[in-house]
Amino acid sequence: MNKEEIIEKKSLQLDLADPNSTNLLVQALNELKKNGYEKVIVDIKTSTEQKLKKFGLDINIFEKIKERQELPDWVVVNLMLVEGKLKDSNFKARWLNE
Repeated sequence: MNKEEIIEKKSLQLDLADPNSTNLLVQALNELKKNGYEKVIVDIKTSTEQKLKKFGLDINIFEKIKERQELPDWVVVNLMLVEGKLKDSNFKARWLNE
């Protein structure tokens, strides 16, 4: 099965801190199986805010870069993660023209 074969898309939002999330996922999969589906594609996504928090990235800097460069969230997050590797290069000050 490839993505060109997808004919129906459903979304299920789960809170991983909630122990019932596993049950909700199992129920959704069982419902699909009961309806005759044999294979599904599962895409796992998180919010930009969660990703920024996970890596300890500054939300204000994220917003400034995103606004100034008009880039998608994922591009800015990846750029900021690279900035962490350029720690001693004064990247942040140069980027913000400080």
